Amino acid sequence: MKKYLLPLCLTVAIGSIQLRAQDAKASLDAVSAALGAANVRTIEFSGRGFDGTFGQPYDANAAWPRFAVPAMTVTIDYATPALRDDRRRQQWENPPLGGGFQPISGEMRQTWFLSGTYAWDVAGPAATPAAPERDFRSAVDGRLTQIWATPQGFIKAAVANNATVRAETIRGAKKTIITFTAPNKMKFEGTVGDQNLVERIETWYGSPVLGDTKFEAIFTAYKDFAGVKFPTHIVQRNGPYPILDLDVIDVKPNVTVSIDVPANIRNAPAPSTAPLQAERISDGLWMVQGTVKSVAIEMKDHLIVVEAPETEARSIAVMDALKRAVPNKPIRYLVNTHHHFDHSGGLRTYVAEGVTIITHQSNIAFFENIWRNPRTINPDRLARSPRAAMFEGITGTRLMSDGTREVNIYHYAGNMHNPGLLMVHLPRERTLIEADSWSPPATAGDYPGAVANLVQFYQSVERQWPLRLPTGARTRRSPTASSASRSG
Repeated sequence: MKKYLLPLCLTVAIGSIQLRAQDAKASLDAVSAALGAANVRTIEFSGRGFDGTFGQPYDANAAWPRFAVPAMTVTIDYATPALRDDRRRQQWENPPLGGGFQPISGEMRQTWFLSGTYAWDVAGPAATPAAPERDFRSAVDGRLTQIWATPQGFIKAAVANNATVRAETIRGAKKTIITFTAPNKMKFEGTVGDQNLVERIETWYGSPVLGDTKFEAIFTAYKDFAGVKFPTHIVQRNGPYPILDLDVIDVKPNVTVSIDVPANIRNAPAPSTAPLQAERISDGLWMVQGTVKSVAIEMKDHLIVVEAPETEARSIAVMDALKRAVPNKPIRYLVNTHHHFDHSGGLRTYVAEGVTIITHQSNIAFFENIWRNPRTINPDRLARSPRAAMFEGITGTRLMSDGTREVNIYHYAGNMHNPGLLMVHLPRERTLIEADSWSPPATAGDYPGAVANLVQFYQSVERQWPLRLPTGARTRRSPTASSASRSG
């Protein structure tokens, strides 16, 4: 009798796996049928609502700044895959607190494209290669996520990528959970209700600021559009706050879609892989170029660096450039002008090297809190070799000197971009380093709404370092300003 026991157990186990595979296929087929997804090759949906700019809150306790979206049309070709996201934005925050192109005067149109492995933006007649998403994923990954985070796109990707299916009870209701890993290695998970309609889609990525971060899309109020079920209310959240709240007005399945890659995008040279270079801009003053620049100040036996933008890769490249330019002086301090994510994404890289972070006092608790988040998706140097961060918080002015060179770090409250903005003044060099006190508007001529921040910045400079000209002079001249950024 015992000799038959093992074969019998193996037969039962194999049968169980076979049944689970059949159940998963049946569940996916049921969701596809309910959505009308099988016959959907393309889709176009349009609506109005609000959107938010990731990583640009006024302060550490605020949500992403919000903009009104009076019109938005998204066109998707699921086969290519390809996407066109065409939206108009208007100012919503009043007063305009925070970053992300604020304040908008009038209306700003933004059009984002994806076709296969090409991503580009169009403003006016010109197509330009797309920069990384504001959460620092590649533009291609970000726009593929927008395709897979539609109900039809999700179920098509689930079928194509061997999704697993499980049943769960969530707040007393039975749900079907569908999980798959996309070709770009991102994990997606969808929640399906009793009508076999997708209620929620979640995916995760590694943010240089927030660590393991969830992107989610929530769907409600489905309606039938020519045999295709589609939600008429969509909310997307990236991290803790919404980036889109859209009321869908119209849906057109299987429209003709033509999203051709412009010749200048297809033929654009590959990004340079040459090491970054530190540019000497005066005696003992160095700049490393980029969307957000880093500036290094030589002291007698060390360097002070202003700004650690974007990502760890960027900070490593900046540190390597400075080691080549100034090989005998280690970086001892990093000045963070404000907490917006394009200015703080590389801070942890400096912490991993034992560098002290100088920032506004109010930012310290924020950084300490988010740096406790798990970092399993894209572990950085600090995650791999943990050490305690060293901070110096500023609430007024911090004077640093080596007996020859003075560095004056000044907090100027009241700017609507960020309440903790710091600027750095070098008196001997008559140089002022600032970031985002005022940024040129996205559309030429949209200056009136942005002038308030420029005026506040100018008045702050005058209060701290009044410069008197000879009697009879008509203008005043402030110290030479070196902007660490011209972005949001």
